[in-house]
Amino acid sequence: MKRKVQHLFSALILAGFIMIAFGSGDDETKSESSTDTLTSTPSAAEKEKDIPSQIAQLKRELASIEKGVDFSTYRNTVEAAQMELVLFAAWAKTINEALVSENSEVQALGKELEKKVKNIQIREFPILRKAYTKAIYQKLWKENIETEILGKKNKTIQFTGGYFADNGNKAQTQETLQEALKMFRFTRVNYKWYKYDNDYTYYEIDSPIDSELMTFN
Repeated sequence: MKRKVQHLFSALILAGFIMIAFGSGDDETKSESSTDTLTSTPSAAEKEKDIPSQIAQLKRELASIEKGVDFSTYRNTVEAAQMELVLFAAWAKTINEALVSENSEVQALGKELEKKVKNIQIREFPILRKAYTKAIYQKLWKENIETEILGKKNKTIQFTGGYFADNGNKAQTQETLQEALKMFRFTRVNYKWYKYDNDYTYYEIDSPIDSELMTFN
C-alpha cells in the first residue's frame, strides 16, 4: 500500500511538471503585436503585392517598441511568461520575412527591427527567467519543492525537494522540462533533494544565446 501511495505521489508531481512545461491553457494573456503571422505563409506573388502592408506592419512594430512595450503583463504565471516567447517569435517571423524581401525599404526596416528586438531579448530574457522560476514555484510549493534562480544572467534554475532523492525522478523531470527550459534559454538545471545536498545532479542545456531570434522549430 505504501508503494502505491509513493507512485501516486510521484505521478502527481510529474503531472505538475508537465503543466509547467506546456502550460494549463487557462491564461488568456495576449501580446501587443499580432501573433497570427506565425501561421500564415504567403506566396511570392502575394508578398510582392503586399509590400505596402509589410512596410506598414514593420513601421507599426517599430513605433510600438519606440513607445514602450509593457512587459509586466508577462510576469505572474507560467502561461503569461510563455506568451512573451510567442511575442518574440512573432517579431522574429516578421523580421525574417523582411530580410529576404527584394524591396530595399522592407529590408532596411527589417534590419532596424532586428536590432531592436535583439536588444530587447538581451534585456528581457534574464528578467523572464526569474519570473518563470517564481511562477513555477507557485505550482510546486504544495509538493514541498522549492525553485531558485542562479547565475549572473539567471541562466541556472535549481529545484530542491525530497522528490529528487530518486534519480529516476530527476531524469524523468529533466526529460519533461528540457524543451521548455531551452525555450527560456536556461543553460543549466540543478536537482537537489535537500538544501545542503552537495552531491546534487545537474544537466547542461544547449540553449541559444539570448539575442538569437526566437523560434519554436
